[in-house]
Amino acid sequence: MNGITHIFFDLDHTLWDYDANARETLTELFHAYDLGQYFSSPEAFINSFHYKNHQLWKRYNKGEIDRDFIRKHRFRSLLEERGTVSDTMNDSISEYFFTTCPRKTALIDGAIEVLEKLSKAYELGIITNGFEDTQSIKLTESGLDKYFKYVITSETAGHRKPSLEIFELALEISGADIESVIMIGDNYATDITGAQNAQWKSIWFNPNGDTDFEHENQVENLTDLLKHL
Repeated sequence: MNGITHIFFDLDHTLWDYDANARETLTELFHAYDLGQYFSSPEAFINSFHYKNHQLWKRYNKGEIDRDFIRKHRFRSLLEERGTVSDTMNDSISEYFFTTCPRKTALIDGAIEVLEKLSKAYELGIITNGFEDTQSIKLTESGLDKYFKYVITSETAGHRKPSLEIFELALEISGADIESVIMIGDNYATDITGAQNAQWKSIWFNPNGDTDFEHENQVENLTDLLKHL
């Protein structure tokens, strides 16, 4: 793509492997807190968590709930569907997940290779709806932070993707213009729709071959980005 000088990435599910890191953390939680009393297996617990987590993040991205609601209610609602849970246990489980998971370091295949090459030719940034403190830990612990000049979270911006304001803030901070910037992310509703609304170019990272949406520029593997950029 001609004229591109700045590339902004989403973080979770695009570069940082949320599913792998959450799976490792949740498996530790299952055994440490004897969650076999609620679930038949670690896999059942993990699957239930992802379903509940997805529903909560959809509400968060719509502005219906805040981070504290997610933190207080994600595990409580999950466990109370199967039994009782004390405030102490709920708070302990939640704290373990929030402090441990961001320190896991699994990345999407090809992430380092792509960033090594792109960082030599472009200025790179992050635009994420994740929380400021947890996203900072993920970037630092995984070694991704060295590739990015700009990190914009919805908390610091006061707006969440796909809102126009967070993309405008990225332009303001980076000094880029609409013609020279591109967004890369896995979430069509937030990353791609948001970029389109802001009149940015975009590439949809679609590793599962989702056919619910159409986009002229999409890749199933991160390394395929190098064919576009």
